[in-house]
Amino acid sequence: MNVVGLDIGGANIKAVKISFKDGEVVLEKVLRTYFPVWIHGGRSIGGKLVELKHALDLEPSEYYVGACMTAELSDAFRVKSEGVRVIVESVEEAFHDSLLNFYVTTEMSLVDSRRAISNYLKVAAANWAATAWLLEKQMPSRGIINAILIDVGSTTTTIIPLVNGKTVVRGYTDPEKLTYGELVYTGVLRGNVATIVDKVPYKGFLTRVSSERFALTGDVHLVLGYIDSSSYTTETADGRGVSMREAVERLSRVPCADVDMMSVREVVEVARYIYEAQVFKVFEALMQVRTWIASMNVDLNDFTVITAGIGKHLAIEAAERAGFNKFIEVDKLVGSQVSSVLPAYASALMALDKALRGAY
Repeated sequence: MNVVGLDIGGANIKAVKISFKDGEVVLEKVLRTYFPVWIHGGRSIGGKLVELKHALDLEPSEYYVGACMTAELSDAFRVKSEGVRVIVESVEEAFHDSLLNFYVTTEMSLVDSRRAISNYLKVAAANWAATAWLLEKQMPSRGIINAILIDVGSTTTTIIPLVNGKTVVRGYTDPEKLTYGELVYTGVLRGNVATIVDKVPYKGFLTRVSSERFALTGDVHLVLGYIDSSSYTTETADGRGVSMREAVERLSRVPCADVDMMSVREVVEVARYIYEAQVFKVFEALMQVRTWIASMNVDLNDFTVITAGIGKHLAIEAAERAGFNKFIEVDKLVGSQVSSVLPAYASALMALDKALRGAY
């Protein structure tokens, strides 16, 4: 039995193929492609899924599909209901020869295409629910009872609290998760630095910044050495390359200067300031979550922070400042091959579980 897991995001589409042989799950393929929906348009998703399907080498009527999504938020769609419908229709068309296609809901369950479209807010941005479902399954094997997942990706940070082995989120839609501190719109690659700071240190002063899209967080993390050029997998703010020199040039423009007016050393200090502001944003959200847990009369000293995503370094720093001191990388729970495509992998496992139980 083969199962495909999909995580269809607004910037990246991730796909995983697993097989179930002799009672064991075998990881067959992992695919990740940068695909900005706001550039290509919503209707282009179907064609990209067909490309991924060919790369997964699937036999007709011999596989299942489990899918989650966040691309419905893209401004390629007028409203989320339209986005969910187009994404579901794209999956159904691309994988028309599967045994069944399932869609992850915010209730950590799976539904068919009809229910996904009619209850669109249940499947919109439900990738966190796939991850939470998988953590509930994997934590006991490591003796972890209470945990907080901090997944810092290219664009956003997802925070999922688990108490006594069960997910205890308060937010189920994106606006709710932003309200409760379970979603922070800051990541390692794609964020406009002008949305993070309104001033930066410049020649001994704090100078106001331009609101132009001069530099991205990818420039910050590259200049500070947290990522290398090969990890800078998004388009840059100016359309130029991803070398250290080019990142320095972009950051120098944030206070409306340039590299003739600022030295590399000065730009590094600007990057450090922006990074600290990012850390604080995640710290602030973690404090919201901590006080929610504290209100349940649960011992916060017993919590393990599970870090995931390209921004694990940011997650650790913010969590330490928030008072956490026990850490484990999600790689140790699920394996390094799937840690960067966690919701896609979890969606595949959810579909496998449903198929084995015959609970359609």
